[in-house]
Amino acid sequence: MRTIYTLIHKNILIVGLISIVMGCNDFLEEPEPTTAVSQDQVFASENGVRAYFNGIYRNLRRQWKSVDEKSGGNTETRGVVSLNITREVNGIDMILPSGWYDYDYQHDNRGAFYTRTKFVWDFLYETGNQANIIVKGVAESELSESAKKKFTAEARAIRAWVYFNLIREYQYNYAVDPTAPGVPIYTEPASIESEGHPRATVQDVYDLILGDLEYAVQNLDPSGERVLKSNINIHVAQGLLARVNLEIGQWEAAKNAAIAARDGYDLDAENYNDGFNQIENNEWIWGFPQSNDQTLYYSTPAAFFNHLVPAYNSVYINDDFVNLFSETDVRKLFTAGFYGGNPTSYYYYITTKFMMNEDFSDDFVMMRSAEMYLIEAEAKAELDEADAGDILFMLQSNRDPNAVKSGNTGQDLIDEILIERRKELYGEIGIGYLDLKRRQLPLVRTGNHPEAYRFNFPANSKVFTLRIPQLEIDSNESIGESDQNP
Repeated sequence: MRTIYTLIHKNILIVGLISIVMGCNDFLEEPEPTTAVSQDQVFASENGVRAYFNGIYRNLRRQWKSVDEKSGGNTETRGVVSLNITREVNGIDMILPSGWYDYDYQHDNRGAFYTRTKFVWDFLYETGNQANIIVKGVAESELSESAKKKFTAEARAIRAWVYFNLIREYQYNYAVDPTAPGVPIYTEPASIESEGHPRATVQDVYDLILGDLEYAVQNLDPSGERVLKSNINIHVAQGLLARVNLEIGQWEAAKNAAIAARDGYDLDAENYNDGFNQIENNEWIWGFPQSNDQTLYYSTPAAFFNHLVPAYNSVYINDDFVNLFSETDVRKLFTAGFYGGNPTSYYYYITTKFMMNEDFSDDFVMMRSAEMYLIEAEAKAELDEADAGDILFMLQSNRDPNAVKSGNTGQDLIDEILIERRKELYGEIGIGYLDLKRRQLPLVRTGNHPEAYRFNFPANSKVFTLRIPQLEIDSNESIGESDQNP
């Protein structure tokens, strides 16, 4: 029974020809999954397993197409970049009325036959299947016990990231109903003999996510050492654990994980306006590199947000969002009237936060220490800890030398933190939109959004969820039309 679109035979694993020898420091030597070798070869050595991991990470940051070529293969399916840009334009701060991702901005891309829902489902389940292959292959290998633990930990962290993204897309926030149907869970590699699983509950999905991340934190190298910043290390796993616990309202756990995740990654206001294309930036906990011969070309975030060089140049900034920034805030990287018009024109404001390199070597970010400060502040505010505002002000004063501490407490402080999350992280991973869903808030567009897209969706509107791909319903006997999202 064909269920998820990653039907990889049990004994054939996709890895690259370039090299199975680990030890290089240059991401250009990451292998692409261009051929196949046997499972015995991959799991015979640590170098073989690391090469497989590198293939997974490469797939996350490249033009993506499913292994059966039934989804992907266009500008809106560029791995994690497409996942992140979609969430950005789903929200209230970015404007994109035409061009790639315009249907996402218009909230008209969630249907069972549509590109977005097929891509998200296929891309994430395929990645999760690759993680399952490693978990099983390592367990059955003759590698040392220490090697088995570290590789399993990294693979389970990848799987946790996959299911966290799936559950956030295909169901409402955890607090709405933990017993609601979530997404199917697979912890074994898929094969052509695999049968489809039913939708597990939201609670079951989060139990899997938390179990995987807790195992990862316990078994990854405590020093955080890794060859490449695209690899998940203990700090990334802690950051993911902080995000997940924030999502489900486990404030103490979120706080502790955020503090641990940002250890060694200091705030750096001087480099905030470096174009957000340098993975070496010390604030970046997790990111993906690009080079002139391994790049997404005109599909990186800069190609959409930046208007100073020829590219898609299609994302504009809402004027009400621009007005949230003080003049001395290093994050106020907006240009007014670049295309003429007036403040009511949707194209009036652009951002220079993301810049393109001439050779397309635009690295892109997945996690920064600033987010961890904000998670810590929000969790402490929910716990009514006295220093919650102090933690927030550490970030605010780093970004704006003239910042003044608000003195807010309670819900006022939480509201301030949510605004700060939008200001700090805009254009990166869709925080503004995800926070509306997480906090069960309405999606209300104001200001210079085009009138046709000045939406006012209530909290927990169906627009916050994707529908299950029709192909999954047609091919999985455990999921029928009655299981479909509204």
